[in-house]
Amino acid sequence: MSQALEHRQHIHQLVDQLPSEALEDALQFLEGLSRRALQAGQELELLSIIHRRLASSQQERWESLRQKLELETLTEMEHQELITYSDLLESWNTERVEAVMELAKLRQVDFKVLYQELTPQCNP
Repeated sequence: MSQALEHRQHIHQLVDQLPSEALEDALQFLEGLSRRALQAGQELELLSIIHRRLASSQQERWESLRQKLELETLTEMEHQELITYSDLLESWNTERVEAVMELAKLRQVDFKVLYQELTPQCNP
């Protein structure tokens, strides 16, 4: 039997032993734990969006293409590749802002403060 299952069974036994006047307190406590666990999962999901980055090889390629753009030495194929990267990064930035907004609501904090804390001030 798994340890989680053993814990659940033990919790059931403890609840069964509670006097009926303590059940409301137990229920509120367990609901609070459940809400915190759900919120923690939501926060992890949002943070993964907020901190998403290109793989290092892709980042190097994107920077190389940007440099070639500045030097006006891009081939047509490289230009299309740069556009693909740029579109992806723009989409990720939109998702990042939305995720920060959602996280600010979950944590009940100011969006601007949280955005400054979580968003790098350098290139994506």
